[in-house]
Amino acid sequence: MIIYLINIVLLILYKVIFLHESSQRNNKIFCILASINWILLSGLRHLTIGADTIKYGYIFEQAQNISWSTLWNERVNIFIHGSMGKDPGYIVFQKLFQLLSTDYRIYLILIAVIFTVPLGIWIYRYSHDPFMSFLIYSSLFYSFFSITGIRQTIATAIVVFVGYEFIKERNIWKFILLVLIASTIHLSAMCFLPFYFITNKKLTNKYLVLYGCTFAGTLVLKDSLFRLGSRIIGYDQYQPYEGAATWTFSIFLIALAIVTLMKRKEILTNNTQAIQYMNALLIAVLLVPFTFINPSAMRIIQYFSLFIILLVPELINSFPKKERFFVFFVASATLIFLLIRNNPAYMFFWQ
Repeated sequence: MIIYLINIVLLILYKVIFLHESSQRNNKIFCILASINWILLSGLRHLTIGADTIKYGYIFEQAQNISWSTLWNERVNIFIHGSMGKDPGYIVFQKLFQLLSTDYRIYLILIAVIFTVPLGIWIYRYSHDPFMSFLIYSSLFYSFFSITGIRQTIATAIVVFVGYEFIKERNIWKFILLVLIASTIHLSAMCFLPFYFITNKKLTNKYLVLYGCTFAGTLVLKDSLFRLGSRIIGYDQYQPYEGAATWTFSIFLIALAIVTLMKRKEILTNNTQAIQYMNALLIAVLLVPFTFINPSAMRIIQYFSLFIILLVPELINSFPKKERFFVFFVASATLIFLLIRNNPAYMFFWQ
């Protein structure tokens, strides 16, 4: 865990050096340095770090034994009937990389770059406080996107970080194309498509009452809805099982949603674009009941919960100046506490 704490210390150091005076140049330097931290941590990790790093290594080796002619000759079975799995675009992605290198370590570094560079750009462009955004990522999200879940990591970079630009531009066809491409790498990317249509939904009292009723209905019918949703998106292997729960993250999301709704007027006064982050959070919270059926539902929630990286800085900024530092300190301390509480392991590949 010491490596993760060193990363936090470095973020604090970067903040002291570069963010004491707010400017685009300083924010850019901070985001570049923070991104490099995570590219190195992700790309240079030991194969035992991450629940499926070794498994993806086996998949990578198997891809080397599949020829391009086989992919072409079997294209109908592969891409239509799913003879090589539900995410056929991933094997094509691997084969394209293997034209340049067959080294799995270099591949892991590439995946780290593919995800972290768009993340850094996203934070640089839209975060009110890059330090807080990277602290949130380093405490809550790194364990999925930086050390495991390679297919969904790629898909998320495409639909969230790149796709968000098309959402803002209201370019539906480019957004749909991105979602379709990402869904060939991880089918769950399709679940991000509805966000385009509700991104700017106003949070009126009537809408929030309807939302509350929908959440209550989801809570009551979560088992049936989970089974139906799993069949629709083609992941019916994720069956309900007893004892499933993600209590810490679920409570955090719900508490954050409550505080955000209480402060929504102040937040939107400072930044009208924050309505998009709020709507993403509300979708994430709406899906929380499914994590009590199967924690794999977090795969869908992650697409939307990532927006708290942008939302929390806006929430902190909504407080009066006299209270802002205290709120910032409490938020930072809580995030670091959660990281320490999880006690994550880390080793470099040479250890």
